[in-house]
Amino acid sequence: MSLLEVKNLSIMFGGLCAVDNFNLEVEKGELIAIIGPNGAGKTTVFNMLTGIYKPTTGTIKLDGVDMVGLKPYQFARQGITRTFQNIRLFSNASVADNVKMAHTMHNDQNLAKCFLRTPGMVKSERELDEKVMGLLDRLGLADKANLLAKNLPYGDQRRLEIARALMTDPKILLLDEPVAGMITTELEDMANLVAQIRKDFGVTIILIEHHMNFVMPIADRIKVLDFGKTIAEGVPAEVQANPKVIEAYLGGGYQNVAT
Repeated sequence: MSLLEVKNLSIMFGGLCAVDNFNLEVEKGELIAIIGPNGAGKTTVFNMLTGIYKPTTGTIKLDGVDMVGLKPYQFARQGITRTFQNIRLFSNASVADNVKMAHTMHNDQNLAKCFLRTPGMVKSERELDEKVMGLLDRLGLADKANLLAKNLPYGDQRRLEIARALMTDPKILLLDEPVAGMITTELEDMANLVAQIRKDFGVTIILIEHHMNFVMPIADRIKVLDFGKTIAEGVPAEVQANPKVIEAYLGGGYQNVAT
């Protein structure tokens, strides 16, 4: 059984079919990229895979568990978390507190324990602080733990969003255009970070992105969407050589750039 099985997933908005018959099987540890232009349906797929949208038809199974109809927080508890194309940090909270907030779904402390400062509560807080700082250190943010999130450089805000998602201990991490708004020189750093996260945390990753030079070196497989339909899928070399993909998305000169 695959870690994630998505079969015949479709969604209608009135008379518009935004995603039509989307299928995906993901094995543990894979890194899958979904590409396509604006309006192709990529983020709509992510919204269904995280419970924001309920599909009109189709199934989503995580470790054999039927996920369709669950709320976003239930998707997160089952092990699917995400970042967003438009950064959604708690801007007036510190870097460390942003990450701590993601731990609340695992918190079993009650109000009485908080007021009484029981030994168990104190121990849990200390362990949480250690986990947060360890995670920030691995993502290069430990020295910025006490800064307000809004005062971070843009690239570090992206890293913080990823750190917050990782704090939930996900089985699958969904990255929605992780290099959106970055300059070209920052793409390689983020690609290295994503590859390192996959290795260090053993997490399965699905990402959507426009920057082909970012996607091609790190993805195991790629799916290409056009107006909600899958027009190509395969390993990067196959997708890169697909005439429909080259014409529709990559442009005639892309192969020369990538090779």
